[in-house]
Amino acid sequence: MSRPIDIVVAGLGNPDSQYSTTRHNAGFIFIDYLANVMTFSQGEGNSALPVFYRRFDLMADIRDTTFSYTIETGSSSKSFRVILMKPLLNMNESGKSIQKVLNHFGVTDTKKLIVVCDDLNTLPGALMIQGGGVLAAMQGHRGVESVANTLGTTEFIRFRLGIGRPPQDSTSITQWVLGSFSKEHREMDLFGHLLQLTTEALYDYSIYHDLKKVKKKFAQSRKIPNQLTEMTSLVFPVDLHGT
Repeated sequence: MSRPIDIVVAGLGNPDSQYSTTRHNAGFIFIDYLANVMTFSQGEGNSALPVFYRRFDLMADIRDTTFSYTIETGSSSKSFRVILMKPLLNMNESGKSIQKVLNHFGVTDTKKLIVVCDDLNTLPGALMIQGGGVLAAMQGHRGVESVANTLGTTEFIRFRLGIGRPPQDSTSITQWVLGSFSKEHREMDLFGHLLQLTTEALYDYSIYHDLKKVKKKFAQSRKIPNQLTEMTSLVFPVDLHGT
């Protein structure tokens, strides 16, 4: 594709398969979910899996696609080019891969970057949205710290998906984030709701680029619905080429 990149969505996680459904891989799960939603909404049907390419030179799995949408008045349609990516490096080195991808696609404006990750300090099912701020605000999540330190700026968007803290003192933070989402306390259902909520927030931001409005609409005092869709799995299949 020759047109410029409009947005880069980078999900954070650990690439080893043993971590695929863990809370710390919330960003990876979201990228696979989003790719499936976009594929279906573009009329490619239920049977078509979104295609990602494993780019060892960029240290990431990449999906480069164009998404079309109709503006609210319904009078015309527009499109934007989006890169979906999952770093192949461990979480704590995510910034290296993201920098390579931005450089490769000629993205110099870091405000076009949206980093999606898990967040201990946000309740399950809730979304925290941030942009800019001081470097100290990144501390606590090594993946986000890596992105800020590698890029040399905090001027990128963060969508932080709430996983909450362990309910029992006997469970360490490391055990909690590296543990899989469970059916207990409807945790998987809450995360399924959060995937949909985050997709809607990303859609709004991509079109209007109004972070304040998106935060108010999707992240501030947003109530969890009483009726949640039951999630039987958090694995959203993709077609990976180049392995």
